[in-house]
Amino acid sequence: MSWRERIVCGGKINLRLKVTARRPDGMHELSTLFCPVDFPADVLEIVPGAALTLEVPGHPELAGPDNLVVKAAAAYAAAAGVPARWRITLDKQLPVAAGLGGGSSDAAGVLTALNRRFAALTETELALLARELGADVPFFLSRRMAWATGVGEVLEEADLPGRLPELLIVFPGFPVSARWAYTHMAPELVGAEEAAVRERFAAAFAAPECAPWAELCRNDLAPALWRKFPLLRLLRETMRSSGALAVQVSGSGSSLFALFPSGRSAAAAEQLKRDHGNLRGLRIFTGGGEW
Repeated sequence: MSWRERIVCGGKINLRLKVTARRPDGMHELSTLFCPVDFPADVLEIVPGAALTLEVPGHPELAGPDNLVVKAAAAYAAAAGVPARWRITLDKQLPVAAGLGGGSSDAAGVLTALNRRFAALTETELALLARELGADVPFFLSRRMAWATGVGEVLEEADLPGRLPELLIVFPGFPVSARWAYTHMAPELVGAEEAAVRERFAAAFAAPECAPWAELCRNDLAPALWRKFPLLRLLRETMRSSGALAVQVSGSGSSLFALFPSGRSAAAAEQLKRDHGNLRGLRIFTGGGEW
């Protein structure tokens, strides 16, 4: 019987994103808290093929050689010394260019699935290969909450007590280029991270209902997005009026995430549907499902 590998590739949010420095090569150094999310998620299926091919049903424009899925499969084949003869199908549910890490999660999913099949690379070798594909790809190999520094590739697992408040994610229906977000960030926001921020997050997770989430969930890229896209401000205000403890941009956008007291996210999702349900491409995720 022919082998088949299937893997679910969930996304992430950045609970905090502080830009700490701009490097001479144009890259930015960060202090960010990655939080994995199980939904929305892409689904990858890999079977043997005559060559390396990718199919993305409903999104043929994503099936080209620049897709990180193809690059990850080719890189694994070269590193493991196996032929790159796989037919890959990607069920794309994570929005593209949305700040949720979909491409990086897919790349990590390919590496994980292929190494599960061939067991040709050690955990360290797989992480190094992931880093070559993108700064946040290594995070998706473990999918554990982590603080990231450097350009996002230096990971330290965040052992946080307690739990996060209820989470709601909103994709406004349009993408935002990461390059645009970093280019338009106000230079005066670049600077060192607060010395005690990790301790403050630990205290917040220990007592989530009364923590200062709006202050903790900082994103230095967000002010430029709030200015450029009035729709994001409208969505933010709807969630705030529904009782959100915090509303923030995830990564470089365009998605927003909001934290709610227990039992409040569903009502907020309903309010978003009532107020903005006519927006083309709007997607709302909470409670492990899409509204």
